[in-house]
Amino acid sequence: MRARRIALGLGAGSAAAALVVLTLGLHTGRTFGVEDNGDGFRLFCGLGMVPRTVDRIAAWKGGVVTDFALVPGPTCGMSTPSSAALVLRVATLGGDGSMALPTLGWWYAALVGLVVGAAAWAASASGLRRAAVLVVPVAPLALPAFTRFFVSTYGEPAGLLGTLAAACGVAALLVTHAGQRAAHTVALLLTALGGGVAATAKVGYAPVVVSAVVVCATVAVGRRRRLGRVLAAVTVVAVAVPIGAAASFQDQVYGGANVHDVVFTFALPELGPDGPAELGLPPEAADVAGDGFFNGPPLPTAGWWVRAIGDADTTRAAAHTALLRHPGALLRGLGVGLQATTRADLAYLAPGPGDPARPTGPGGDPGWSGSRGPEFRAVLAATPWPAWLPTALVLLALVAAGTSVRWRRREPAAARWCVAAGLAAVTALGLVAAAVLGDGYFEVFKHVWLAAYLLVLVGLSLLAAAGAVVGRALVVRYGRRPASR
Repeated sequence: MRARRIALGLGAGSAAAALVVLTLGLHTGRTFGVEDNGDGFRLFCGLGMVPRTVDRIAAWKGGVVTDFALVPGPTCGMSTPSSAALVLRVATLGGDGSMALPTLGWWYAALVGLVVGAAAWAASASGLRRAAVLVVPVAPLALPAFTRFFVSTYGEPAGLLGTLAAACGVAALLVTHAGQRAAHTVALLLTALGGGVAATAKVGYAPVVVSAVVVCATVAVGRRRRLGRVLAAVTVVAVAVPIGAAASFQDQVYGGANVHDVVFTFALPELGPDGPAELGLPPEAADVAGDGFFNGPPLPTAGWWVRAIGDADTTRAAAHTALLRHPGALLRGLGVGLQATTRADLAYLAPGPGDPARPTGPGGDPGWSGSRGPEFRAVLAATPWPAWLPTALVLLALVAAGTSVRWRRREPAAARWCVAAGLAAVTALGLVAAAVLGDGYFEVFKHVWLAAYLLVLVGLSLLAAAGAVVGRALVVRYGRRPASR
């Protein structure tokens, strides 16, 4: 049995890695990734990576810049702390002074295989077929909208890898019991490590580690919960400094831009005519409602705006307080963020090869970036999915998870899947809240991209729960019937 479980883990890991390779076309040598919008620089500049382009800039080249030169030391004053930088650094090792970005895709494919292989080994402790639960977290990797970020210099790919690891750990926990110590320990380690990797990829992904810590603190190994609680505490301590450093970087470099976007792209449009007074701003602030800090109309120069942006903490607190006083506005904002998950394809960021001879000019679509209210609403409305679907999915998952306590003894497998769906839904909602409260509607489609992955998991988990109910009903009805002669 032990050898078969190891073979299963190796096979599952290889299959998951192959899925990433095939989806990205890495074996064909073609470029399929995500165009840099300028965010990539703040990560790769700290590693001494210089784009081999006409102006040494990777952003807005009509596609993905794949070729980088490596120079000693960083090429910027400060870069954002991120777990994605660790993967980038590994991908640059052993080179000849250059780095091809598809190499990064191969590394992420290998890491996906490692995660899935360990989870398959753990899940198979109760039987080899139990490893099939990993189909739920792994299947969305067949969607290019998610996998293509593995060929990019953003923090998002590490966030996806970490969330995948946490989801695989939770999936393994669903089909094992506390007495299977080794399997439970591996599943908990995957959950904790995945949450830590995701949260340190981008500060906005902190809800993932919160969910992971809750899981670790409540799951027992053997007859005790001590290991899980210790692991939860270690995870919190381990991520505290990196998350704090990332938040400090964000405040220093983008604090004014972030608070502008929270106030003018989110709070004022949703609060309505009384919004400026609620935030202590003059009536003319309403004229800027819907305009983002970057890529939008010219910014105000009046003293009231300069003072508001200069005292970012006070202005942000006033905006959040006003939204709490008007929960309808806050709920509308969360609804917009959830609706934005239906556009996870991020069509404005080209997937093919970029033009290294193309000078970088002003970039960014005002609708996709959320820099202009009318254009933003048009992009939001152009979703191919029903606008209400993400919100309905979250509510359904929360109701299913909440009521599962009453019928879990009758349908234990379905109840476990409902709890998993609820956990994914809460985490997705946390990511959406972090996005809109942290940066308003600016780049909200990209900021809630990871939440879109989790909502796919919610839907698949609910389908698995329904399948468990139907399967058990069929077994009860036909399983005991004597065979016909």
